[in-house]
Amino acid sequence: MLGYVDETGFSSTPDNRYAWTKIGDVHAVDAIRLKRVNVMGCLLSTGKLVTSCLQESVTSTWFYAYLTGIAQQVKQTYNLPLVLIVDNASIHRSKKMADYRELLKTNFSTNLYFIPAYSPELNRIEMVWKQMKYYWRDFQVMTADKIEQWVEKVSNQFGKEYMFTF
Repeated sequence: MLGYVDETGFSSTPDNRYAWTKIGDVHAVDAIRLKRVNVMGCLLSTGKLVTSCLQESVTSTWFYAYLTGIAQQVKQTYNLPLVLIVDNASIHRSKKMADYRELLKTNFSTNLYFIPAYSPELNRIEMVWKQMKYYWRDFQVMTADKIEQWVEKVSNQFGKEYMFTF
């Protein structure tokens, strides 16, 4: 089985890509600083989207725990080896993660493959993040808890209510 893994972050205020303001007026945006939510996601070759949210910094330990959860789920459900495509983020390449990669391989038949540097287009989950940030998210301020609920909804409804083609 194949999976594309990456992390992203959602702020309480959506990205403002453009806005209209009358000539001569200054465009004002409320500067509300709420907690940011970091999201780890895996897009499996079955079409399933598996996400996990964290309101702290993402570390190699958290990344390993997330991958272990996915590997266990795939092993129990499909009993297949798992290949995960990841980028070259420091948490993926850390010394601590090198030991974790060996544990994933030994315990769950899970291997990590790194895409070339500066090639995010090779990681299909990047398209999911783009859809979530710019098309599926309502243009409103959301608390961290609301963001987590929304991410869970997208994950559960991915392929049904939330879908796109490659």
